[in-house]
Amino acid sequence: MTLRHLFIASALLAALPATASANTLTFQNSLFSGYAGTQDTVIRSAAPSANYGSESDISVDGDDGSPGLQPNQGLIRFDGLFGNGAGQIGTGFSVVSATLTLSVFNPGSGFTVHDMLTDWAEDTATWNSFGSGIQANGIEAAAMPVFSIGANDGAENVSNGLLVIDVTTSLQGALAGNLPGYGWALLPFTNGTNGIDFDTSEYGDITTLRPLLSVEIAPVPEPETYAMLLAGLGLIGFAARRRG
Repeated sequence: MTLRHLFIASALLAALPATASANTLTFQNSLFSGYAGTQDTVIRSAAPSANYGSESDISVDGDDGSPGLQPNQGLIRFDGLFGNGAGQIGTGFSVVSATLTLSVFNPGSGFTVHDMLTDWAEDTATWNSFGSGIQANGIEAAAMPVFSIGANDGAENVSNGLLVIDVTTSLQGALAGNLPGYGWALLPFTNGTNGIDFDTSEYGDITTLRPLLSVEIAPVPEPETYAMLLAGLGLIGFAARRRG
């Protein structure tokens, strides 16, 4: 291929409305942003009928009581992500990447993050409302985790500070209609007996410590744009073969 052909090919590629126009959307319950769609809560086996939807923190713990193992599980979701309104993931866009950031203030063992497949609300969710806590069985929550951190022991494996969780596949699945968009279950390891605590969307003093979802989106090129590119590259290849 000659330099002239390379120049034409580069021009065709530059014509694509690619990720140069990507944009990052942020979702966080805040006093100033106007977004208020975060729901988060903890469910406790030690108090199976109690609801903690108004609490300012969540503890994910393999054993938060006695006698015997009494785990806590966390739930978090962000409603109103998709649509054609301002600040939403609109039609004609793809999800390039997505992260969930939590502010950990008490170190602990760790947990796994699973896509929730069953609907729930923070003001009604309890240990008993799921039968006996959330099961990662492909019905209540996905069997395979989208993220895992820490270890199955009682050590402080996850330290204080901002914890960034990659949830790209979750958002891509929800956008494609393959997932219901019910957020995530944070499940402790069986022997993860050192609880990890983080601030919820109800945390009142410093709003920046509330759970934050960041989603990078990019426009999906129209089919005719790809057709034009492929046709142009085909002509270049044909011309190159004739000159060869």
